[in-house]
Amino acid sequence: MNIIGLGKAGCAIADCFAKYPQYKIHKIDVDIQGEGCYSIKRQRGPEDYERETPDFSNFFGDIEGQTIFVVGGSGNISAMSLRILEQIKDKCEIDVLYIRPDIELLAGSKRLHEKVTYNVFQHYARSGAINRVYLVSNPMVEDTMGSVPVIGYYDAINGFITSAIHMINVFNNSEPVMGSMDAPADSRRICTLGIYDMKEGEEKMFFPLDSIREMRYIYAVSETVLREDGGLHKKIVTQIKGKATEEIKDVSFAVYPTKYDSDYGYLLAYSPMIQE
Repeated sequence: MNIIGLGKAGCAIADCFAKYPQYKIHKIDVDIQGEGCYSIKRQRGPEDYERETPDFSNFFGDIEGQTIFVVGGSGNISAMSLRILEQIKDKCEIDVLYIRPDIELLAGSKRLHEKVTYNVFQHYARSGAINRVYLVSNPMVEDTMGSVPVIGYYDAINGFITSAIHMINVFNNSEPVMGSMDAPADSRRICTLGIYDMKEGEEKMFFPLDSIREMRYIYAVSETVLREDGGLHKKIVTQIKGKATEEIKDVSFAVYPTKYDSDYGYLLAYSPMIQE
């Protein structure tokens, strides 16, 4: 799988993915150095970055297959996003991971630029130009984590997001011992992910997604528990049956064995609607 990080936030998350061997990393930012990096000349504003988007043919080479494009919306360099995606969309199956900052801390042109970028990606996904856009809110990730120190704040947030996505990817490429998850409906291209507390049935999403129509739950359970807990099957089935509502019609799940002592879970939520 390819990871393309654009800008400071995108490149920081790409660096987190780099510790896993399953990913090929590409990073694009101002004055960036190193293997798999493309350095962009600093511009005055978003319009200049968009206009000066270079030809990345040589940089991406023979890139193909599943690709996650990671970008934070408030950086001016994010204005290059669509021009970059246009250069690879016919070769790759692209999901966008959009990192939304605390918008209450953005002022003036930064807030306006973020709002435009946020909306553009959603419309781009709904049009089918990309596979899906996964929305992630830094403040909501912080709430999920519970406690994040000031020094290393973004390193902790980025690592938490990356770990969740990586494990979801691992499970999606593994065989469950119970349940199954079909591909989401084609119209539901605006999404988020989160943590699922199996014991309490508590959901902690990484973004306050509206108009959810489909939910998927991943149970990661110790092999020992799977072999010895005679009540687990009934508990899981009861939980899943309770997740369907008038709005959320499609609920699926899968249970995967792990070597860990503690059990954990993830969730994926899908909506067909543009988020405000």
